[in-house]
Amino acid sequence: MKKLLLPMLIAAAPYCWADGHQHNSIVLDAIDDFSVSDSANVPYYKDAGNDSLAIDARISDYRTLFAQATTKFTGETGQYDITITVLTEEDGEPIYRLLVNEKIVATYRSSYIGEDSPQDLKPEKHTWANISLNQGDKLSIESIADTNGEIPEHGGTAWARGRWQQLEMTQAGKLSLERPHFNHDSDLLIAQFDLLPDADDVHAIAALGSMLQHDDLKKVNLISVAGTTGTQTGSYLNANALFNMAFGQENLNWTDARADWQKSVLMIRDRVKARLANGGKVWVQEAGQSDFTRDWIDALLTAGINPSVIKNNVIVVQHSNWNEKKTTPEDLAYVKKMTDYRAINDGNKALKKFVRKNRRGEFTPKYVDENPKWIKHAVSAKNSNQKARQLWTEADKIVKDSGFSADYSVMPEGGVDFSDIVEAWWILELGQPAISVHAFWERYVTDVELDSINPPKGRLAVVIDGNSPDPDDIGATPVMLGLLQKADLNDRLVHLSHSCDLDPTKNKGYQIGKADELRRQKILHQLSGKGIELFGPFNHLADYYNCRVDQAGATADLVKAINASTKTDPLWIIEAGEPDLIGYALENSNPKAHKNVHVVSHHPANDDSGDYFTWQKILDFGVTEHQIGDQNLGLQTPMAPWDWAKDHQDPGMRFIWEMLAYAEQDGVVPFQTNKFDCSDAGMIYWWITGANKGGNKDSTADDIIDMLLQR
Repeated sequence: MKKLLLPMLIAAAPYCWADGHQHNSIVLDAIDDFSVSDSANVPYYKDAGNDSLAIDARISDYRTLFAQATTKFTGETGQYDITITVLTEEDGEPIYRLLVNEKIVATYRSSYIGEDSPQDLKPEKHTWANISLNQGDKLSIESIADTNGEIPEHGGTAWARGRWQQLEMTQAGKLSLERPHFNHDSDLLIAQFDLLPDADDVHAIAALGSMLQHDDLKKVNLISVAGTTGTQTGSYLNANALFNMAFGQENLNWTDARADWQKSVLMIRDRVKARLANGGKVWVQEAGQSDFTRDWIDALLTAGINPSVIKNNVIVVQHSNWNEKKTTPEDLAYVKKMTDYRAINDGNKALKKFVRKNRRGEFTPKYVDENPKWIKHAVSAKNSNQKARQLWTEADKIVKDSGFSADYSVMPEGGVDFSDIVEAWWILELGQPAISVHAFWERYVTDVELDSINPPKGRLAVVIDGNSPDPDDIGATPVMLGLLQKADLNDRLVHLSHSCDLDPTKNKGYQIGKADELRRQKILHQLSGKGIELFGPFNHLADYYNCRVDQAGATADLVKAINASTKTDPLWIIEAGEPDLIGYALENSNPKAHKNVHVVSHHPANDDSGDYFTWQKILDFGVTEHQIGDQNLGLQTPMAPWDWAKDHQDPGMRFIWEMLAYAEQDGVVPFQTNKFDCSDAGMIYWWITGANKGGNKDSTADDIIDMLLQR
């Protein structure tokens, strides 16, 4: 027997809980600790080879009904997180149900793995959170056989047998539970839009409709709701024509709560009830208030759905404080109590990874941009994405016809605001391929070329550190040089220096030892020379400098570049490290030239880390500042996007891969492990593609790679 109970019992199983300590949990073995129910419609058999209970699906009568095994709960009364271990099966995806005193309190559907998967008959764990148990309760597990119709067998198809191995019960709140993940085969996405008074929902509907046409998202089960308003006032934007275009038939794929609230509540109740019964989860993109959600949750309870089923399987995602404030307070409290409520960061705001103060929740992109080029490219006749073109043409018409003119919005002047879609981004885990408006447009909206080589007037100076704890400059420097070569802009580079952390012993947070810092200086100097050799010639680059070895030479070279700056030939300084060398050069240069000097930054970790010059002192010299936002968001990526470069025929591309790999293996900081980071190169890409006149400040690895390969 494998029953391991709480400390009062003889045996106990150690478990790592959220507080980092080992505690005791109750483990019940399916074969040893459960009895197969005689009253069930289908019997289990003991599959000793897989240490599980299973259904003999060879018998056709056993394929459509649930088998059940029961036990008596002998632990202490309380709230528990209950983890079931099932076996994934290539033949199908069985449903599993947890019952307490014959009432269904939780459901789960196993993951799809497909034919010949190495995960066939491998354990898969799923945790049901916060289940109430009383000592003496009857505890039951039910499962049902299932076929996915993919594997031929005996004139039909093979069936999964609903195998499961054990239950583990841990005091609620002690486990470190990962976020749930959307299952495209079994889950339901409900997209709810208020459409009052802000027109941003119109753009959000067009954005969601564009997304659903992508091959990766065509399997998403979705129903949408219009008019899910709360206590706010103002003019309602009727977007029913756009709903039809984006989602299909009304009362089948979407419903109008503005026209008939109760009818819509019952329609959503029935869809959710059916999805839960089939072991799926329900995800709510709350692009408005939660009053409507409250009503259909209440309708589920009235229909007999157990509160634990709802709490474990209905995930409500909200990005906006304003939406919460305009929800009836009692309704918001009810939804937060009854569902798995997730507050994520506001899609209207550019809160980057390094900003943690006042953040609502997990990081999201900013899906707002004032530039009218987005609508222009979406509706362009050159856009071969016909569906997206139609959606954005209709959305643009609705907004213009409505007379929407709010001064807080970018939309009246032609900008885009589909900020609510950060909820779908989070739910569907779209990640870096949709990390910005630019990336979203490229992936889901248009194939019209968004970036072009369009640099501003002037010359370029690049100042990097690399001798600070973060080794990212090692990979970024050859990428920068490669971008300049591919854009035919080598003659613009007039200064290159590295190791600009002039006193690396003063770093806050992560530290770098003396030996590692000297090693970094050496590799940075070697790679600078090698990069110039591979991607050159750089005819206006007199030399390249190690600031720790030749600070005077590096300063003098940058002073010369600053003094040569004029209105028609300005200098753009890429600040890819601490600002001290830039400060010394400005201090020793002609003040009259400073008005023609631009300093480009992407991260306060650089701006605020000077040992001798604060960022404000840099600005006080009279230079023009350009803050383009954290480039780590799109350019610190998994290693795989760069695999193509490892054995590329071009030695420059191979060198880029080698330096990215060197940085990944550097070992001084943990956050670069399994990452390739060329984030500082995002400033060069922004400059090449237009700088402050429309340059792409949200580049991704795909954008960088496209330019390197001249695709």
